Amino acid sequence: MYQIIFILLFTLPLIFQILFGWKSINDRIKLSFTTVCSISLFSQFIFSFTALKLLSYKMRSGANGEIHCGMPLLGLIFFEIFIAIIILLIILIQYLIRRHYNRKKLNK
Repeated sequence: MYQIIFILLFTLPLIFQILFGWKSINDRIKLSFTTVCSISLFSQFIFSFTALKLLSYKMRSGANGEIHCGMPLLGLIFFEIFIAIIILLIILIQYLIRRHYNRKKLNK
C-alpha cells in the first residue's frame, strides 16, 4: 500500500506538468503556463514533504518508535531532488516550445 502512495506522490506533479503544460501552451485551458509551472513545483515540494513524513512514520512504527538507520530517508531525499530536476527540465523544454510557437504566430 505504501509503495503505491509513494509512486503517486512523486509522479502526480510530473504528470500534471506534462499534461497541463501542453494544454496551456496550446491555449486549451485558462491557466497560464507560469501558473501551471508554479502549481507543479509547489505540489512537488508539498508531496515530497508528505512522503518524508509518511516514510518516517512507517519506519518508526516498524521499529517501536525509534529510527535506527536514516538511509531510506536520505535515499528518498535524493530521489525527490532527481524528480524535481526532471520537472525543471520538462518546464524548460515546454518553455522553449512555447517560445517557438509564439515566434511562429508573430511571423504569420
